[in-house]
Amino acid sequence: MNFRTTLTAFALLAAPLAAGGTAYAHGSTKPQHGGIVQMTGETVMELVNKPAGVELYVREEDEPIPSTNASAKLSMASGAAKKEAVLTPAGGNKYVGKGVKIPSGSKVTVTLVNNTTRAKTFATFAVK
Repeated sequence: MNFRTTLTAFALLAAPLAAGGTAYAHGSTKPQHGGIVQMTGETVMELVNKPAGVELYVREEDEPIPSTNASAKLSMASGAAKKEAVLTPAGGNKYVGKGVKIPSGSKVTVTLVNNTTRAKTFATFAVK
């Protein structure tokens, strides 16, 4: 294969990537509740920081995962300060942490533990 053939083959393979289209093989990572989204495996978590506290929404392949299926915990690090909070199921695929405040610049780790299998899923968020 000569250089021109190789370059043409590369251009044809790279064109879909450069087109800017978004592929959602495992569901959309676009926020649905105005928060920030992280994907871990096929699980999509959206963390929403509100004045009354935090909300967490969980879905897989755009299907909501009932909050009764797992327990959720949030760990925050802001500078040297570290804090943890348990998130409670709030119906549907929503968990809440009433009164939990996440300061700007915090690093937040969410841990989900499946109630049946005890399998853990983690997602880390950078709150701006």
